[in-house]
Amino acid sequence: MALVSSKIKEALPLMTPNFRKIGSFILDHDNRVAFTSIYTLSDALGTSTATLVRFAKSLGYSGYQSFKKELQEEIQHRLQPYEKVSLSKLGSLSEEKRLQRLTQNEYNNLRSTLNNLTLKDLDTMIHAVKSARRIFIAGFGITRHFAQILQTTFLTSQEKDVFVIAGSVSDYSPLLKSFGSEDIMFLMTFPPYSAETLHVANVTKERGGYLCLFTDSASCPVYSHADVAIKCSTNSLLMANSFVGLVSTIQVFIHMLLLSGEHSGDNIRSGIEMQKQGYTIIGNREETS
Repeated sequence: MALVSSKIKEALPLMTPNFRKIGSFILDHDNRVAFTSIYTLSDALGTSTATLVRFAKSLGYSGYQSFKKELQEEIQHRLQPYEKVSLSKLGSLSEEKRLQRLTQNEYNNLRSTLNNLTLKDLDTMIHAVKSARRIFIAGFGITRHFAQILQTTFLTSQEKDVFVIAGSVSDYSPLLKSFGSEDIMFLMTFPPYSAETLHVANVTKERGGYLCLFTDSASCPVYSHADVAIKCSTNSLLMANSFVGLVSTIQVFIHMLLLSGEHSGDNIRSGIEMQKQGYTIIGNREETS
């Protein structure tokens, strides 16, 4: 049986604006929604209880209570929400306690991200990559570095052209204009969401391309644009975002992609042999100089 969150995520792009608002709120606050009354949720969203009942029924439930019960069961199988710690409180702890809090936070991010990762989403992305003519990866700000990591792994395993979309509009527009309906776009965006991500997502969908999104929340401005969206937990006790969830998701996805191909191992071995050849040539030149 599909998870409640999966049902909402799948139906979100086709929902009415009012239902999309409800669905996005539930995806972002499912722990809260699962254990609050329909009246409290109605007040929080500024909508009627009757609308919430219709929303639940649109997902295939007999009513709001059956929807809420299944959401509660889903939450019970997940890690409990981690404790937020203020900077001043963290600074007052001993170094050992700081280490415990920081590592526990990253462990929570990692576990939450991987618990939300589904085989269906991975299979969908793998099939899209294999079907695509070319692969584009967009990342702005710090996510540009993760886009380059993903580009390297694609170049290692796929016999396709792989491009990174990054920088200012004038930097990436000449490359983005070549994007077509047979191409796939991987887009990474986390708070604060840049305006460039909306531009890239709009062009991708206008051209009929396939959009895979890595983000933190259904509140992401381009969440409803995505053909498949992977949510990565980014809670950080000090900095803006943690990226342990994103890195682990990329790692899992790439390995699943490699294992799904008949000749991907040959591609990797070929790349390793090329590296060995290069290091041998460089080593020989250094010895003779």
